[in-house]
Amino acid sequence: MEPAYQIWLAQANAWTTDMQLMKAMTEHAIGGLAALLPADCDAARMKRDICGIKLFNVPSSSMSPTVQENEMIAAQVLDYNPVRQGDIIVHKARFQGGDETIALTRIIGLPGETVKMRNGHVFINGKEMIAAAAGQVIKEEFISGEVYTETTPEGRSYSTLLSPETPPGVVSDFGPVTLPEDSYFMLGDNRDSSVDSRYPRDLNGDGLVRKESILGVTLSVLVSKDPDRVGKQL
Repeated sequence: MEPAYQIWLAQANAWTTDMQLMKAMTEHAIGGLAALLPADCDAARMKRDICGIKLFNVPSSSMSPTVQENEMIAAQVLDYNPVRQGDIIVHKARFQGGDETIALTRIIGLPGETVKMRNGHVFINGKEMIAAAAGQVIKEEFISGEVYTETTPEGRSYSTLLSPETPPGVVSDFGPVTLPEDSYFMLGDNRDSSVDSRYPRDLNGDGLVRKESILGVTLSVLVSKDPDRVGKQL
């Protein structure tokens, strides 16, 4: 991984001439990923199939604040466990009827579950997913809002980003809809700037992601312009 890391930095426009900083980022990237690799990931398997890991560049800010635009992340694309509610997955998608592309979104609803949203709050089978203010406000040129900690009924937590007032055109009330077999309801963490299952005509024609479209589950941040984010587990 170390020989390739400088190339990855360049690909993510995060190249630095500070060799000490580059070494630290490399160590953090390796450390963050190593803890999540399969148990059988030895040198032989690393050479054979990179232990089922594939790298992806993040094309947008739809998953902020969890994953930033232009970061490079690692995903387990082979031998990953069955996906769970709250997982960030890499999947095939068609937006606005366009060509198939690769997307990064969080699983909110599982097959057979009933999902609805009321005033931005998510309900799974009638049970609300609690969203608590994290006490952090992001104000950047293209990204702004208050960070919330959303918790699934099973107790998994992650960060979302919400504007103080819902922008025009953003869907905050949806459903209820009961998910068909092998179909998943998706939401971006940047709730006011994400094309996801709330917009059926804009995502796959029905807003859902099929099991066969899932490529893998994200593991960690490998490359970022923010050195402190390198190695962050997802």
